[in-house]
Amino acid sequence: MFPDLMLHPEYKRNQTKAWCDQLAAKTGKYEFPWRTVPDGRTAEDIFTDKLGKAIRGKVLDVGCGHGDFTSRWADLADELVGFDITAGFIATANRNRPPNVRYVVGNTHDGLPFSDDAFDVAYTKKGPTSWYAEGNRVVRPGGALLMLHPGDGLGAELARCFPGLLPQPEPGTPIRDTALERLAASGLVDIEWSVLEEAGWLPTPEDVWELACFGQSEGFSRYVRETCFERIVDQFASHAVYGKGIRTTGSFYFVQAKAASVK
Repeated sequence: MFPDLMLHPEYKRNQTKAWCDQLAAKTGKYEFPWRTVPDGRTAEDIFTDKLGKAIRGKVLDVGCGHGDFTSRWADLADELVGFDITAGFIATANRNRPPNVRYVVGNTHDGLPFSDDAFDVAYTKKGPTSWYAEGNRVVRPGGALLMLHPGDGLGAELARCFPGLLPQPEPGTPIRDTALERLAASGLVDIEWSVLEEAGWLPTPEDVWELACFGQSEGFSRYVRETCFERIVDQFASHAVYGKGIRTTGSFYFVQAKAASVK
C-alpha cells in the first residue's frame, strides 16, 4: 500500500538519541504537531491529577523534554529539577524556567547525577523505565515515585490502516516485561501497577501525515508528502467516521511506588 518508510535513507527510528537530537534541532520541543480529539479522559489527565496531589518539597522530573510539564509545578514545589538526555530540549527549557526550576542533561543508563535522598518526589511522564533503581536511591525513604509509560501495542490500529506508512508495534508485551523486571530489581516498595486505557480521534489526513513525519528530516517529510499523501487521503476516507476521523485506542502503564526505608 505504502513504501516502507523505514527504508528511506533519512529515516530515524523514533525515540533514539539521534531522533531526539534531530527533533530538538528542528523545533526545540518534544511536542506533537498533529491533532487528536480525546474521547473521554486521557491517561495523561489521570496521571496529572495523581501527581498534583503528590508534589511537594524537592521534585525530580526524569525525561523532562523541553520543560513545559516540569514548570507547571513550580508553585507547588520548593525546587524542581528536570533531567533529560537531549541537550536541545534542555536549552529550550532553560530559556523559560521559573526561578525554582533547574535542568540537567544526562542519560539514565549512566545513573542519576544526584546525591542519596536528594528528592521528596520523583516522576516520569511517558519517559524511560531505566531509572527505577536510581529513583529508589535519590528519593528519600518513604518518598513518592510516579511513572507513566506508553503501553505495548500503541499505534497498532493506525499501522493497520496505513500499512508501511506507520510502523507496527513490537509483538508481545516487551515494554511491560522490561518495566516489571526493573521494578522487581529496583528496591522500591508499595508498588502499584495499573493500566490506563484511552481513546481519541485523528480528525484529518494532514494529522496522519504529521504523525508519520514526526521528528524526521525536511527531506523525509517532503518525500512522504509527494509520494504518499494522495494514498493517505484515500485510506483515511476508507477508515474514517464522518465528522470525527479515525478512532484510535491505546493503553499506558501507570506505576506508583515509594522509596525504601532501608536501601
